[in-house]
Amino acid sequence: MPELLAVGRVARAHGVRGRLLIAPYNADSEALRRVRRLWVGEQEFEVDRAERVNLGYLVALRGVADRDQADALRGSEVRVDRADLPALEEGEMYAVDLIGYEVSDPQGTVHGVVEDVEEAGPQDLLRLAGGALVPLGLVKEVLPESRRIVVEAPEGLFDLEE
Repeated sequence: MPELLAVGRVARAHGVRGRLLIAPYNADSEALRRVRRLWVGEQEFEVDRAERVNLGYLVALRGVADRDQADALRGSEVRVDRADLPALEEGEMYAVDLIGYEVSDPQGTVHGVVEDVEEAGPQDLLRLAGGALVPLGLVKEVLPESRRIVVEAPEGLFDLEE
């Protein structure tokens, strides 16, 4: 069973031959250029062609031959098999891998556990159990060996839950 990672959303159909415009969650990623298959919603597709454009990726999928078929996929989440993604550099990790990590401040006070990663424009958010949202930009250190994330949180960020 492949381990699927969410990489973006179908923004809209493009043209009359069934191509899709996919808005990637990570605007800097080049991964979608290289994958040969992807899942749109719950359906698996082979990728015929993928090219980088201003707003994301234009992708042609085998079995999606016209605008109506492409339009039916609008808004669907796009996922890829982790094994098909390029190898990570030393010290890099996918944001989804932070799920289950404890979040603490530099003094060591634990404020919660990461439940999900949410897309929020230019910066993803870590959603903690209890509902607190922590922008990834506040992360100062990730400690994989202790499954802990240290954040430099502004005054009051965690007060909302109490």
